[in-house]
Amino acid sequence: MIAWDTALAVGLEKIDAQHQEIIRLINELAAKRGGGKAQLAAETLRFLHDYLNSHFVLETELMRDTGYPGIDRHRESHELFANHVVFFEIEKEFGMVTDQMLDEILAFLLDWFLHHITTEDRDLAAFVRTRAASK
Repeated sequence: MIAWDTALAVGLEKIDAQHQEIIRLINELAAKRGGGKAQLAAETLRFLHDYLNSHFVLETELMRDTGYPGIDRHRESHELFANHVVFFEIEKEFGMVTDQMLDEILAFLLDWFLHHITTEDRDLAAFVRTRAASK
């Protein structure tokens, strides 16, 4: 579905590596839809939970350390992402794992990638690079 190339890079090695992992998840989810729903949902949600605790923590530290002026807006986006993950986890716990749920997760991740990562994360990375160059 999405192939990584340098045009998608924000220019910060750790963040780009984490974005490549989200692309891997999107592609894997798209490829595996239709079979083993419960296991696929569990693996996907586990990955997203880990993503919340690694990627978002890294970005928050970067924003705080550099005095990023868009920190509040950026963190609100992260909170919306976390809320979606919680909602999907609740659906899974109540046994509502269906093809439709997996399609909703996939659509959410594609939208997240196309909007948040390619705009907000790119803006953050540009700010961090500019700040580092001015030191």
